[in-house]
Amino acid sequence: MCSPPAKALDAVFAESVDLAINHVDTVAGYDFNHGVDYEKLLASYKYSGFQSTNFGLAIEEINRMIDKRKEQLQTESIQEEDEFIRIKTNCTIFLGYTSNMVSSGLRETIRFLVQHKMVDCIVTTAGGVEEDLIKCLADRKSVV
Repeated sequence: MCSPPAKALDAVFAESVDLAINHVDTVAGYDFNHGVDYEKLLASYKYSGFQSTNFGLAIEEINRMIDKRKEQLQTESIQEEDEFIRIKTNCTIFLGYTSNMVSSGLRETIRFLVQHKMVDCIVTTAGGVEEDLIKCLADRKSVV
C-alpha cells in the first residue's frame, strides 16, 4: 500500500492558527428546556450555523427597521401635498422576492405584510403564466 502524496497531507493536516478576530461568538442552538420564548428562539439563529447566522442577522436588521419606523417623523417631511410621494415614516422598507416564492407557500405571508403596511414597496420578478394557471386549477401540494 502506498502512502498519500505529501502535498495532500499538507493540505488536509494544515496547522491551525489563531484568528485575529476581536470577538468570536460560540455556535449554539436554542435550549428548549427553558420553554419556548419566541424572541430568544429567533435571536438564537444568529449562533446556529452559517445560514442560521444569516437568518439571525436578517432578524436584527428587520428589528432595526421596525425601531426606526417608530421614531417621530420630522414635520418638514410631512408638508408634501402629494399623498403618493409624501414621506410617512423614517424608514422605507422594500420587499424583494422572486415570483416563485408566491406559489411556494409565502403568498399569505406577503399578503399579511402588505395588508398591515409593514412594507412600502414590492420589487418582484414576473412569473410564468403557467404558475398562475396551476394555482387556479387546484390547491398546491407538498411532497416530503
